[in-house]
Amino acid sequence: MDVRELMTGSSSPASPSRFLIVTVGERYLALNAESICGLMTLETIGNVGNPTVHDKVYRAINLADRLSVPNDQGGPNTRVVLLSERKVHGSIRVTTVQGLLEFPLSQVLPLPRQFRGPERHWYRGMILFSKSIVLVLNTTWVLDERMSGFEGNSG
Repeated sequence: MDVRELMTGSSSPASPSRFLIVTVGERYLALNAESICGLMTLETIGNVGNPTVHDKVYRAINLADRLSVPNDQGGPNTRVVLLSERKVHGSIRVTTVQGLLEFPLSQVLPLPRQFRGPERHWYRGMILFSKSIVLVLNTTWVLDERMSGFEGNSG
């Protein structure tokens, strides 16, 4: 499924406040919609570790390992999100896709002071959603190839 199909009827595609809300394990995360190239099911990609779409290889990134959260990477609602930023491509498995939502920039809150260490680079802020907190992922950090040495099995 092409995420751009989900955006039909939305405002300008350049809006910085549109996010795909997903869960990894039980953690709500938001991905900037402008970095999303598509969504795939596990059936669609098969046993391929690094999906290839339109001659672009999307390197598999084990986001659950990187964030140290449990994640059923083979559940019935698991989806593979294809990401791209600055000509770097990657794919992450998510437990569920909640949907594509727009938030006014005023609703994207800064990280609280408790975030003092390296996690300040992982997240760009947070959003209140469905009686929970959604952490907005920094796509540059997610796609950073230097982080691949910190991941577990990414295939």
